[in-house]
Amino acid sequence: MGSDINVVFMGKFGYPSGMASTKRIQHFLDYLNLNSASTRVLQLRPTGEVPDEDLEGSYQGTPYRRIGADLKLGFSLLPALFRYHRDGIVALKQWRVPQVRNVLYSYGGVTVENLLFILAAKRMGYFVVFDIVEDSTYIDDKLSLPGKLRWLAGEVLDRFFLGLADGVVVISNYLRKLYGKKVALSVPLCLIPISAKCEAQGVGEREPGPMRIVYAGSFARKDGIEQLLDAFEKVQEKKGNCTLMLCGTGASVKLYQPRIAANPAIQYIGYLENSAFYRFLQGADVLCVTRTGSTYANAGFPFKLGEYLATGNPVIVSDVGDVRRYLSHMEDAIIVEPGNVTAIAGALEYCLDHPETAAKIGRSGADKCRRYFDPAANGRLLLQLIRRL
Repeated sequence: MGSDINVVFMGKFGYPSGMASTKRIQHFLDYLNLNSASTRVLQLRPTGEVPDEDLEGSYQGTPYRRIGADLKLGFSLLPALFRYHRDGIVALKQWRVPQVRNVLYSYGGVTVENLLFILAAKRMGYFVVFDIVEDSTYIDDKLSLPGKLRWLAGEVLDRFFLGLADGVVVISNYLRKLYGKKVALSVPLCLIPISAKCEAQGVGEREPGPMRIVYAGSFARKDGIEQLLDAFEKVQEKKGNCTLMLCGTGASVKLYQPRIAANPAIQYIGYLENSAFYRFLQGADVLCVTRTGSTYANAGFPFKLGEYLATGNPVIVSDVGDVRRYLSHMEDAIIVEPGNVTAIAGALEYCLDHPETAAKIGRSGADKCRRYFDPAANGRLLLQLIRRL
């Protein structure tokens, strides 16, 4: 039976490999492909050098195309901008399927980078769905001037072009309330939280040796890396018998390199591909999501929390956003005050002193992950939204 739904996922996320945004999109793709929808991915402005042979391809049954890899400040910018918009509009024309429901799924909403594509898609008869995963008004990282201009433009575009949306997906209750006030009552709005494939069978006895404390993700200010380092050093000085392992990428990594280099008990692993990444998480004794208490951190919902819980290992998580909507303190996770070094250190020390109780908390966290963050359940919500358009 042919598909009656054709969905093009568009955004500035890595594809087919990448971190949180990529995995959110991939879980949606997996579900839609299993349910006879046709899917495509239009990746905007991939980072780094992209060989010509990698500009398009297919991954797990989904064709993808990358555009804008050559967009750089300089004399070549204007012709590169022309090619960027031409290539994106051509892709949308080629991928549009007659006599079916065509949907453009815009990760991150409307931006300077995708506005013309959204306008073109509307003219071609696509329904447009925005996936809102953050409130950029409250970004607390220091941005370069071009970065500040992009975020300011995003705010203006959000205000004037949100009406282009035929449906809106949000990742948190905060964003549901915020966008519930912004969009028309006739526009369906759906909360779809993080997702994680939970295959944990329970964690066995901890291997002898130092307790392996793990953080994996980005290194932005909202991620509370500085507070985690402070807490770890307090516990290490008091108790010993622990190591901190950091994994991931981000422009801010260099800020922490001197502290990492100065302490042999802290290891920076770098970026890991998917299979190695999940083995790395599974091998942890304790996983940490120590976000700050900023409004920006509270607006979203950390994707890594789902991946951590899915391992069945104990998780220390800051009390931000929707955390307590899904998890109970000392039952499914150890929930700490955001940015509180003493609270983080106390949680780490508790895991050192009470490994059996910590392991029980980890198993309960995996149960909650299966209950609330099942990728199939989230995919079903998206498909239901699309059918309502």
